Amino acid sequence: LIGWSMAKSVTALMVGLLVGDGALTPRAPANVPQWQSQPDDPRAAITLDQLLRMSSSLEFNETYEAQTDVTEMLSNQSDTAAFAASKPLIGPPDTIWSYSAGTTNIISGIVRRTVGDTLQDYYGFSQNRLFRPLGIRTATFEADRSGNFIGSSYLYASARDWARLGQFTLQDGVWDGQR
Repeated sequence: LIGWSMAKSVTALMVGLLVGDGALTPRAPANVPQWQSQPDDPRAAITLDQLLRMSSSLEFNETYEAQTDVTEMLSNQSDTAAFAASKPLIGPPDTIWSYSAGTTNIISGIVRRTVGDTLQDYYGFSQNRLFRPLGIRTATFEADRSGNFIGSSYLYASARDWARLGQFTLQDGVWDGQR
């Protein structure tokens, strides 16, 4: 079963694992090369926390109609994270909340760069650190052509495995007595 927006929560769970490992810091500027490479780019101040809370103030049209940002990103872009990261600010970070698949795909790119950058590293992290410890055997993220998981939308799993993810969340990230 395709997860659509439930995939966003699973992407956030992977961030939680990396925060627990000390590999990511939510309140630090997000690791987005596009923003860091341009001098005086105001997007460089956006934090991972702001992306997670969808309060980055990035422009992104989430309307599912022809030629909107979300349909362009999901249907035509080879790098969903880079496409979303290319969007301009429409206000200072943390001043505008906007539901955005784009910000989750930016986060997905951050996770990829943090775990090793190859699709094999990325896939191994999701399977070995999240899915297998929960007894999940069917969960699979779809990747875009650049190798980023489309963490906003395209995670497939059986109903039983979606239920395991829900139960894990209800248990505050603890499974069989282990966080």
